[in-house]
Amino acid sequence: MFRHSLARLVLALQWTAILAVVALTFLLAGREWLAYVAADRIVALTGVDRVLFTASAGIRFELGVAGVAVLTEDDPAAAIAESHRQVDGYYGEAAFSIAETDFEGRDALLASIRDAHGLLAARRPLLDAVAAQPLAGRDMADAEPWLLATYALAERLAEVSVAVTNTVRMLDPAVVELVYVRQSSYLIRERFGRPCSALRPDVQRNQPLDRVRLGEWREGIGAYRARWDALDEQLARPGAPVQLVEDVRRGRAATRAAQDRMDAVIYGLDGSGVPAMAPAEWSHLCTDAYAPVLALGEHALGLAIEHAERRRAEAQRMALLMAVLSLASLLLGGLSIHTVQRRLSAPMRQMQATIDRLSRQEFDEPVPAAGYPDEMGAIAGALEGLRVGALASRGLQRQLDEARRQEVARANEANRAKTAFLATMSHEVRTPLNGILAMGQLLGDSPLSPQQRQWLDGIFQSGSLLLAVLNDVLDYAKIEAGRMELECAVFSPQALLQAIEASVAPQALAKGLEYRSTVAPLPARLLGDPAKLGQVLLNLVGNAVKFTGEGRVVVSARTREDAAPGRARVEFTVSDTGIGIAPEALGTLFDAFTQSDSSITRRFGGTGLGLAISRRIVEAMGGTIAVESAPGQGSRFTVAVEFALAPSAAPAVPVAPAAIEPAMPELSILLAEDNPVNAAAAVGLLERMGHRVTHAADGLAAVRLAGCHDYDAVLTDLAMPGLDGLELARRIRGLPHATRSQVPIIAVTATVSAERMQDCFAAGMTGFVGKPFHRGELRHALAVAIGADEEDALPSAARPLVLRRSSLLAERMADLGPDRAGRIVGLFVETAPELMQEIRAAAASRDAEACGDAAHRLKSAAGLVGLSRLARMAVLVEQAAAELAEEAEAAAETLDRHVASLAGAVPRAIVEVERVWRSILAAQRADGVKR
Repeated sequence: MFRHSLARLVLALQWTAILAVVALTFLLAGREWLAYVAADRIVALTGVDRVLFTASAGIRFELGVAGVAVLTEDDPAAAIAESHRQVDGYYGEAAFSIAETDFEGRDALLASIRDAHGLLAARRPLLDAVAAQPLAGRDMADAEPWLLATYALAERLAEVSVAVTNTVRMLDPAVVELVYVRQSSYLIRERFGRPCSALRPDVQRNQPLDRVRLGEWREGIGAYRARWDALDEQLARPGAPVQLVEDVRRGRAATRAAQDRMDAVIYGLDGSGVPAMAPAEWSHLCTDAYAPVLALGEHALGLAIEHAERRRAEAQRMALLMAVLSLASLLLGGLSIHTVQRRLSAPMRQMQATIDRLSRQEFDEPVPAAGYPDEMGAIAGALEGLRVGALASRGLQRQLDEARRQEVARANEANRAKTAFLATMSHEVRTPLNGILAMGQLLGDSPLSPQQRQWLDGIFQSGSLLLAVLNDVLDYAKIEAGRMELECAVFSPQALLQAIEASVAPQALAKGLEYRSTVAPLPARLLGDPAKLGQVLLNLVGNAVKFTGEGRVVVSARTREDAAPGRARVEFTVSDTGIGIAPEALGTLFDAFTQSDSSITRRFGGTGLGLAISRRIVEAMGGTIAVESAPGQGSRFTVAVEFALAPSAAPAVPVAPAAIEPAMPELSILLAEDNPVNAAAAVGLLERMGHRVTHAADGLAAVRLAGCHDYDAVLTDLAMPGLDGLELARRIRGLPHATRSQVPIIAVTATVSAERMQDCFAAGMTGFVGKPFHRGELRHALAVAIGADEEDALPSAARPLVLRRSSLLAERMADLGPDRAGRIVGLFVETAPELMQEIRAAAASRDAEACGDAAHRLKSAAGLVGLSRLARMAVLVEQAAAELAEEAEAAAETLDRHVASLAGAVPRAIVEVERVWRSILAAQRADGVKR
């Protein structure tokens, strides 16, 4: 058969060799599989031994806990019940582990621990009877059967552990030493702890031991000390585990220290009847040494498990390797047959089909390679060259188009990823921060001591600064693009420094540092952005505390003389005695994601972004930031910023929210919030305001409640599982009920952006509150939603519109003088009612153009006197009029609703503007008198 076919002979020889290799590899794989099974069993047994070790030690520990409770507590019932529960838990876990594992004598040993546990349960009433007696008359000798039953259960578990470790020793002799160490730790704990517990009554009665019991005491000490010596000798060999050697050293030291104290007590018993040591102290003296002793056993068990797992992994790896070799051999044989078959016939058929395809101008599919560098291979190469030449121009154009498309797609994806990241960070940080601040507000309403009130103020101040920092970090992209927005508010630099000190000084004191604030006389009120200035200073002071191990941190501020008229240049300095900065690192210190040393991140953490943001903020304010430092000599950061001096009548931004809460009408509110912490905080705040709250944990439940009940307002989170806040608003607006579908809906969310607010209003919502919110902000949103007198009812710290109005009118008076500024206020008071009449008349006649024009003029007038909310309401009327002109559906109803809200707000706005203007004039007169 092989004489006429060399290929058949080659194939036969190949198959013979391949089958021999496959058979050998299968035998090796089988052997490694058996080794894997044995190693897996060792892992299971050592795991059971760990459970037994923990259970036995835990049961003995709980024995001491119950005994101490009986001898020290007037009513130890709860402690005894908890101790019983712990013992039952240890027993249950041990019994389950034993039942799930196979080893010699398992059933008999399992029956023995069940009997021991049953005996313990039967004798527990003895301990309860002792506990029921008066504390002075309790004698643990009456509960001796319970004590012995507990010891018996622990000893049965120890016997099972011995059986398990013997099985492991037979399966793998390499773990003999580790098993001995583990058993030794248990024996040492037993010989050290049991006599200690047995002598507790003698210590309490101050009863000296007789010669026999004293001899037994010394014998037990000698036994466990001999075991320590044996462990030292065994682990003295080269290559012994370092962890076990260290554990033996710690355990010996712990037992020696405890034994010295116990010897002093035992030998000092004088029979006076006065307890030689408190029961709890004696028990702690016994149990304090348990941890290092038991840690030795735990680490020995851990090393045994690691050894078994390494052996199992190695066996598994070898078995897989043998299987792969067998499969590779089979594949090699098939490849050989396939190669011989296609040497001639297959290439010829492929070449004929290729020539036909190329003749039809089909160049997309490449010419198949012949497989050999022979004549067929040369022909295939020539045809492939012709095909490639024909596709050259077409392929180049396609590549250019594809590269352009991919570049655009990558740019769009990068922008989407950046936007999604910022939104996610905002939501994930604002949500828990909202819970912290809201719960703090609820805590502030409860009775607190002055010190607790001071701590709570620190929480509010730190939370407010954290929120400002979060906003600036999330706006880092805007900083990069040069679009950072700075606020212009009146603030007190002295109050700002005090807030920073309240936040950082406790951290400095906790590290043993001296925190010193040296502030020269500063202007009482400045115009600027206190949040961003506070962010810069808080970052510098926080860095000073973080990088200073000992010494002091000094914060100073002074007014420089080089400011322009009507302005003040304030210089803030933060110096420390910390680690300092190397000279070569000073040049890149303010670069993003840069720190002076790569080890800084490992030692202290941080991203290196804080100083970069600080520099951008200071430069945006028109100021400068500089640093002086040397390694080991500390650092000195200087920030100099020029601010405008605020008018004396302008109120400063408050450091903390006011605590006044005037009454509002009692409302029935539906709250849709899936976060339990934020839900509890919102419910607490609303109920403290006097409202009735119904909580729905998701959007679907909120829809059902809104369709069945009449609510005055709905507050909903936007990010909820299943049905989000936007879809909830759409479904409520689509309810068939005439009034329930028009309930005011307020969005409460951690994702704060202009696009998000537009989505909320487009979905039919009437208000928006960003997390974290204060009580005043929440009350303001509710008042706006229901049309209540939200501005007069709110305290000054809780109504930012009034603050901005007061500040704006004060600026008008400073710029124009009291006469001209008063004329602006008077024109508004005179023309606002007339404009409102025009709006109402035009809306009634459906004259969209006239209505929009009058609303636009009212919006401009309101903005001139700082009535931003009234201006926004006028914008809504203007937009509704535009929709009416376009004949949009339901535009007339929307216009009527907004006109009615605006008509109710105009009189209150006039009263408020006059009141604020009078207060500004009065403050100016008072200031003039003082001067």
